[in-house]
This record gives sequence, C-alpha cells and structure tokens, in this order.
Amino acid sequence: MTRPSHPRPESGRHRATARPRASLLGLAVSAGLTVTRTALRLATVGLARDRSRGPAAVAGENAAVPLRGRARHETTVVTAEDGVRLHVEIDGPPNAPVTVVLCHGYALNAESWYFQRAALAREARVVTWDHRGHGRSERARSGGTTIEMLGRDLFTVLERTAPKGPVVLAGHSMGGMAILTLAAAHPELFGRRVTGVALLATSAGPVNASLGLPPQAATAVNWAALRVISAVARLPALPRSSPAVRELTLLLSRRCSFASDVPRALVAFLADMIHATPLDVVVDLLPRFAGLNAFAALPVLRRVETLVLAAANDLITSPEHSRVIAEAVPGADLVVVPNAGHAVLLEHPALVTGYLLDLINRAAGAPDGEGRAEPVS
Repeated sequence: MTRPSHPRPESGRHRATARPRASLLGLAVSAGLTVTRTALRLATVGLARDRSRGPAAVAGENAAVPLRGRARHETTVVTAEDGVRLHVEIDGPPNAPVTVVLCHGYALNAESWYFQRAALAREARVVTWDHRGHGRSERARSGGTTIEMLGRDLFTVLERTAPKGPVVLAGHSMGGMAILTLAAAHPELFGRRVTGVALLATSAGPVNASLGLPPQAATAVNWAALRVISAVARLPALPRSSPAVRELTLLLSRRCSFASDVPRALVAFLADMIHATPLDVVVDLLPRFAGLNAFAALPVLRRVETLVLAAANDLITSPEHSRVIAEAVPGADLVVVPNAGHAVLLEHPALVTGYLLDLINRAAGAPDGEGRAEPVS
C-alpha cells in the first residue's frame, strides 16, 4: 500500500476557513420540533442542514449509498464485564497482518462504517461492533451506559476478538472517546498491542454542540435540550411509522451531519440508525459529553501512529477539538476535511478510507510489542 493518491485536504495545525451556513427558518423549525420524541433525539445528536432533494434528484445515485443485507464473514457475541451482550462482526482474512477495530459514534451503530469496512478488509482483519444500547447490542441497566463503560467494553472486545498481533483502533465521535478512555485505563496496550489510532470528529474534552449558533446561544440550547429530553423520555413514543416523524427525521439528519449535497438515501441511512437507538440510551449518555475529560490519555498516543481527522463544518465536535488532540500528540497527522460535516465517514467515504489505509500500512510495520520508543510522560 502507498499513501492516499488524492490531494491532502487542509491539514496541519492551522485554522479552518470553511464556515457552516445558519438558517433562521431551519432553527425555527428545529426549535418547534423539540416537543416530539424523535426531534428531541435528533437535536441532541446535532443533526441539522437543508431539506433533502426530491426523488428525481436521487435517481441513479443508489450505487453511492449503502445497501443493506451485505454478507459478513463472521458474527459473534462478546459479553461485557457486567453481562451486557455486545454484537460483533468480523471481516477480512483471519491471518491478516493487522486487526482494525472500528468504534462508531453516538446514537449510530456499526453500519456507519459501511463504506470503510469492505475496503479495509482487503488489507486487514476488521472488527466492527455495536456499543451497548446501540444497534444489535443489549441495553445496560439504567445509568449503566457511560463513556468509561464503553472503554471497558472495547477492552473486552479486544481480548475476545484480537488476542494477538498488532491492532489499529479507529473511532468516530463517541467511538473516539471510548478509545481515549481505554488508553487512560490501559496504557500498557499502546505501543505493544495497539500500534495505530484514528480519531475522527471527536474530542478529549467537554462537548457542547454549537449547532451553528453563537457560543452563548449554543450553551443555552444545550442546557435546555438536556433537561427537556430527560422529561420527554418519560412520555409515550410517537408512532415510528408516522410520515411526519419520518420527514422531520430526514430534515434534521441532513442539517447538521452533512455539509455537502448528499443523496437523500444516504441521509435516510443515517436517520434510520439514530431513530433505532432507544431514547433511554440517548438520555443516559447525553450529559456525559459535557463532563468529558480524557486529556490524560493523550500522552499515551505518542507511542503509536496517530491520525486525527476533523470535518471543517462539524457543528458537534468542531475542528478545534481535533487540533487540541493533535497538539498534545507530537507526530500525529492532523487532517481537516473541507466541505464536511460530523458524519464525515459517510459524506466523504473514499477520502476517509484512504487515510485509514495509510494508517494501517504504517501501523502494520511495527511488529507486535514494538511500538514507538518514545516514553509516556
């Protein structure tokens, strides 16, 4: 393998110039929808941009969107330390030189890596899994879904599915936070078992989604959303088959997850994952992001090949979060993708795949137990 042949997007430690457009109409619609169960769930995930194009505009684009029902090499269940059963899927040759473990984002599931997993499986053994309460994994007891627990779940998944050989960890959004909590709890793994880490659109510190608003307004909206969604979680659910709920889900999914004009089918693919996430899981996790502090894990990443990839128009975890991580990890590759929103791995799949393949290539060159020699302070 060689480094990606596509032009490198804005990279290095300098400020992104791309800015998201705010729409007063969109903000008004979003505010009005906070009385519904679905709109509340989506608003806290930070999904918002322009109304999807009509069916005619999507015709002929099916090849660019995920197709459900793809065959997998292996499906298994890993039992977490508290008994929660985690759904795990494994692709790629069992004797591949490196194992890649993909960790998905908040209110999504392993299918969010749809575009990457097949390509990566041609070069590596690929493990994808659903976080507790997401996708096909079991839900924990009330209060049993925390970012720290996700890190412990990841440790268990590693023990069960990749007991030997070099490992590359890739995490999007909340998945990146799970990797950081793992690094803080088990630094001995990094530079020995774990030889590469990719952190996509994530943060090591507190996250309050900007939603394209001025800082004070964004803080107020996040404060209100946390309290309103907790109250709404006790209300009866709206019928999932309601056409109005479906249309609003698509509208909100486009507004903040994507910065470019993507097919409606891709928006629907993302919205379906969010819609399927139980509201009590969303409620359990939501306040954890505002109190996140994983900075102690960053020196651990100096031992491994590290990719930090941000989206220039991310309204949830702004590029500044990624710059903070990169500045604390000398030698890390910082990439800021222009014209990209929080769901950058779906919006620009080939570009993300290229950088992951490059990372795998470099990380696979470090034999098991021989990571970077630089000590962790």
